[in-house]
Amino acid sequence: MNANELAEILEDVGMEQKHYDTIQKVATMLRQQQAEYYSLLVNHDKLYAKVIEQQAEIKALKAELRLIDELVTGKAQNEQ
Repeated sequence: MNANELAEILEDVGMEQKHYDTIQKVATMLRQQQAEYYSLLVNHDKLYAKVIEQQAEIKALKAELRLIDELVTGKAQNEQ
């Protein structure tokens, strides 16, 4: 059960209770928290994808650096 589902249940119960206003506020807060959670999840996924992209770039740059070093020294690094 996520926060949105819990908010729905609270509202259904709240309609039969004296504390309807309080339950409405709680339901609203739960929905806001759920929306924030989804937003953070999307941002996390975007950041993770960026990290993977940067790791690939680093790997490619290291390979390029090894080739340059081999050209300059005339030796492959694993031969040294």
